[in-house]
Amino acid sequence: MDLYREEVMDHYEHPRNQGELVGDDVIYDHEVNASCGDSVQFYLRIENGKIVEVKWSGVGCAITTASASKLSEYLQGQALQEIKDMSEEELAQKGIGFEVNPGRIKCLMLPIKVVKKIIY
Repeated sequence: MDLYREEVMDHYEHPRNQGELVGDDVIYDHEVNASCGDSVQFYLRIENGKIVEVKWSGVGCAITTASASKLSEYLQGQALQEIKDMSEEELAQKGIGFEVNPGRIKCLMLPIKVVKKIIY
């Protein structure tokens, strides 16, 4: 098994930062991939222009789950403005770090779309 597959399967089988955040200082939103039914919701707590806490919940394939898990780890501690300034592709490269074939790009990008929707 190659490194890419091992990383995806590890995040799929042991997703990081799953759960929900509550409170008046939490911003959140969700997205659904209509073509397959995957659904992801992200919760962000921001203090002094930094993302200080990230949680996510959802149901999805291995790619969507691994992407959400990896992105949640990356976002923690990042400056909100830096994330806003990144394109979706840049955020996928830095925050997720693996590529998929064109048929699975919607799965990979679903968590990115949710986060971009929240911060704009």
